[in-house]
Amino acid sequence: MSNLEIFMANPISISSASFYPRNYSPVFLLLKNDMKNNPSLRDYISGDVKGGSTPPSHLFDENGKGIPFIKTSAVTRHYINVNDLHSINADFHSTALKRSITKPYDVIYTMTGKFMGKAAMCPHIIKEMNMSQNSVVLHTNTREEAAFLTIYLNSQVNRIQVRGIYSITKQKFMNQSKISSLKVIPYDMKYDVLMRKYLDAFDLYYDCVDRIRGIISEFNNDHGLQYTDNVQYGFTVSSHMLDRRMLTANFYRMDVKQTIRDVIQENGCSLISSDRICKGDEIGSANYSEEGIPFIKTSDIINFDIDYEPDCFCPEYIVTQLGQNIRKGDIIFAKDGKPGEVALIGEDGGGIISSGLVKYSPQSDEEGCWIFLLLASKYGDVYFKKWFVLGSTMYHLRKDFFEDFKIPNINDDLRRKYIKPMELVFQEKWNSYKEIKRIKEKVEESFVDKTVDLREN
Repeated sequence: MSNLEIFMANPISISSASFYPRNYSPVFLLLKNDMKNNPSLRDYISGDVKGGSTPPSHLFDENGKGIPFIKTSAVTRHYINVNDLHSINADFHSTALKRSITKPYDVIYTMTGKFMGKAAMCPHIIKEMNMSQNSVVLHTNTREEAAFLTIYLNSQVNRIQVRGIYSITKQKFMNQSKISSLKVIPYDMKYDVLMRKYLDAFDLYYDCVDRIRGIISEFNNDHGLQYTDNVQYGFTVSSHMLDRRMLTANFYRMDVKQTIRDVIQENGCSLISSDRICKGDEIGSANYSEEGIPFIKTSDIINFDIDYEPDCFCPEYIVTQLGQNIRKGDIIFAKDGKPGEVALIGEDGGGIISSGLVKYSPQSDEEGCWIFLLLASKYGDVYFKKWFVLGSTMYHLRKDFFEDFKIPNINDDLRRKYIKPMELVFQEKWNSYKEIKRIKEKVEESFVDKTVDLREN
């Protein structure tokens, strides 16, 4: 994804401390000079920059009853993926990791690897959380300053700065000292109204995510779906029941079969239409770019949608070549790596999906919300577990899944209890996302153009 760039540097400006060409990029040096009188991050935040630590494996709680714990893969620009959080022992959190306790509206900033340089606030639906050693927590005096700092740290201005100062050992890295010394644009009262609107939209976004999870849980509970992947037990299978296509234990589990029966019951059902299925494509790293159309990988499914600011982009002409034609309301789910991650697309032209993903184009919003619910519930989970196999180093979903997945017919009760509420909450979520996007783009523009009118009606 790196582009070849040629420039000349004044020998006087070259330091023995660094011979990385990017440290002498004209764009970086110009920005560095323009911001030399700006305050540093250490002057902006309350307290010090504090990093976390990964607990020993036995202190992770597989039942999710401990304290939420975030790794860098769950941090994207402006959002954390609440569906990709781990859980750790509460005592370890409050003692050994006391320094990095994170509360609502604290800013999480990643400092290592391919996820380096991404910032997101802790949402209000999480009362306390902690993080790995690859992230830091930043405390501000007000929520408005936290929102502004999140926008600034994710902006192109700060990305230029980060590219000029990070180190490379085995991977990209910014230590806490370098993060503390980042130059920032000071917060001004002229941003107050925008930041309050950003915070309102941010809160609504996570309220919607929480409500979607609630509808999925309600569906599971109403149908008595008790399937879990956290238990271990033995069972026997008669030899005449073996299917030569699958010799994995999940395929023969009785609770898998029972979960499917509990949902289908007496209702009629249909299968996924193969005409509406589109598998993703690999475009090759030579086609990766830093701007253009988002290239969506399996790790880019967040909060039941996709990350519209992923690590990789691709040129627009590839969209025409591949013809994936991704539209608002399409369902995306993972078939490789982490089978079962599901998203409902919120924007037309959302991107290009990689070969580890599958797109399903529903015939209506109603059908889309219903199939999303089925895939995201324990009903979908058992089908994914039933048909995945371990190939080499990762999981893969067999194509038999598409011939086996049964879609119960929609009736008035399902429509009233699950589908209509799901349609409404997704629309609210998309509206809040668009408001966050509008505000952050306006604020980012003001960083480079002082004439931008920040007044709101």
